[in-house]
Amino acid sequence: MTYYQELLQSCPPPPFGSPFGKKQDGYDARLAQAKLLSQLMRRRRPFCFLRMGDMELAYLLAQQEQRLEGIDFRDGPTSGTQAYTNPGLSADHAERLRTAYEEADYVDFHEGNWPNEHLVSKLTLKRAPDSHCNATKETSLVFLTWTEREFKQYCSDRRIGFAGAEARLLELLSQTPAFARAAAAYWPENAEVFYHQVRNDGRDLDANLDMVKQDLRQFVKAREIDTLFLSLGGGAKILGYELSRELGICCFDFGAMMRALTYSGCDGNRMTRSPHSPFLFRIPFGIYMEALEKAMPNLAPAELLAKAHGQLLLELMRKEIGWTSVSWDFDFSEENVSAFRNAFQEYRKRYRKLFRSSSATKMERAGFLHFCGTHKLTLEGELFLTAFRGKGLIRRCVPRFLSRRSVLGKPRGLASNGAA
Repeated sequence: MTYYQELLQSCPPPPFGSPFGKKQDGYDARLAQAKLLSQLMRRRRPFCFLRMGDMELAYLLAQQEQRLEGIDFRDGPTSGTQAYTNPGLSADHAERLRTAYEEADYVDFHEGNWPNEHLVSKLTLKRAPDSHCNATKETSLVFLTWTEREFKQYCSDRRIGFAGAEARLLELLSQTPAFARAAAAYWPENAEVFYHQVRNDGRDLDANLDMVKQDLRQFVKAREIDTLFLSLGGGAKILGYELSRELGICCFDFGAMMRALTYSGCDGNRMTRSPHSPFLFRIPFGIYMEALEKAMPNLAPAELLAKAHGQLLLELMRKEIGWTSVSWDFDFSEENVSAFRNAFQEYRKRYRKLFRSSSATKMERAGFLHFCGTHKLTLEGELFLTAFRGKGLIRRCVPRFLSRRSVLGKPRGLASNGAA
């Protein structure tokens, strides 16, 4: 059991069946907090807004208890049906992360996220007396409400930058008519917008952190960025804080909201599904995948299939505008299933040639077919699941049959005949 799993087991079960609760709970207070955040962002330079994700909280608690050796920071496996995440940082960056949280201008401790509600009180931080944070659980997760209600107006007439593993994807999608229609209520009309795809698409963040920082420094200076929206896991906390101070800018720990703006089912730097997915609007599967292939042309076939599968499963997740759902929170509503089936037809036309191109693609495809069969989404999925269960039954029964036959085939001992 990992240290993070130990922490989760120490928490009582989440209410409502979802770690993030319900959007309407405390919405008015959260909206007021979002407006306050905008005011602070407008009048202060430097300014840094950070969020305390459950993975960063676990990381800092591990440092506090001298158990950082149990924290995983690898990029993870390839699977378009399974979720995976970690802060992306080894123990080498623990002090920088702690300093960022202690000295940032505003920290949202995310008590609205089930583990944080029970674990934040265990964390010792020396926050400055004039710094800001969410006052209550109800005013946490403010970045969701801020992006829905404040982002567009705040960005108007500013030079803003997006940096992360999905930045190039966002740039390409933002040029499409489909994005313009879907994002009209959220996307700034009068802003000067610039994009920076981070080094190596955000992979190997731990080893590349300071090179990524230097790249970002050059990007901000060259484009004269006023506000940087940074999505980079645990690295965004460190680099957002440090660059805000060094360059005198506003840095916003944007996190999963870049995935919301791109309607992405997977993190840009990973080949697995994201652990949770904020929702603002849909992007059609074909338009999304065309942009993804241009943004990340070096994906291996199995990696590309995993991204496609993650995108297909995103169509089936529970959706509420301005809120987020965890990876296992599926809603097989008529609207979602219809969107999935439309996307599935495009998926088959676009990627059929990859289905059996290697052992890795076959394995990735098998995981997807198993999901489809389990939820009766496609005929081929149901056929696959039937065959899969049949093979399992054979594997279980044949050894028993052979064992029974072996026992029955043995000669039985006969009593010796003394008269012979």
